[in-house]
Amino acid sequence: MTRDPAAGAGRGWAESRGRWAALWGWVLPIGTVLAAWQALVWAGVSKFIVPSPLSVADAIASDLGGFAAFSGRTFYSAAAGLLIGTAAGVAVAVLTWLSPILRTFLATALIIMYSVPIVATIPLMARMFGYNQGTVLAVAALVSTFPAYVLTSSGMRACPPGSEDVFAVLGAGKLTRLRRLALPSAVPNFLTAFRLNAGVALVAAVIGEYLTGVDGLGWLFNLAFFALEIPRAWAAGVLIIVYSVAAYAGAVWLEDRGRERVR
Repeated sequence: MTRDPAAGAGRGWAESRGRWAALWGWVLPIGTVLAAWQALVWAGVSKFIVPSPLSVADAIASDLGGFAAFSGRTFYSAAAGLLIGTAAGVAVAVLTWLSPILRTFLATALIIMYSVPIVATIPLMARMFGYNQGTVLAVAALVSTFPAYVLTSSGMRACPPGSEDVFAVLGAGKLTRLRRLALPSAVPNFLTAFRLNAGVALVAAVIGEYLTGVDGLGWLFNLAFFALEIPRAWAAGVLIIVYSVAAYAGAVWLEDRGRERVR
């Protein structure tokens, strides 16, 4: 069987166009934001409100080691909180699937915890666990638990039509149905929960640092802002945004790869 050169060229052209479209999908928004930012500077907005992009870049370049150290602490709190919170959400979803009694108790507790604003929860957690990195990690874990629980639980109850009856006819026990039916059905929803939590956990860690005084990008922003080191404060804010977008993009990539594996 011979290959059609025209078909191969067509596929290559389509893939090339897709890569360029993805690239421009990042370049255009970033360029627009930078242009609008610089326009505000040229319009005469005070540098104590909006510093120039170059001054922010210079603030980062002049203290790369400091920004790297603060970023590393924030990364650790966010990543550990993301993994712990997501694992806790999945564990609660499994327990509520196994037991209707636990479903009522645990689901209600999670709803109550998630309904309290995070800025009100953090001071209470700091008083309980101390003003340390463990509290920041716990904050990131807390905000990651509920989405992981809701989406995983929903996926476990969205089995293919008729599959429950087939397993019942075969005499499968509850644990067998959990392992071979409910958990595989929940994988796409779990991947979605991980994507949603990736950026949120980082932001939660930053807020925790800001309110507890724990070293990290949130505390760096706080110190710089109140010291009127505005370019340095903006540098911390820009890095937080960049890291959050990068975390979300990485989670999207993992989700896509995971969905390809389970098709």
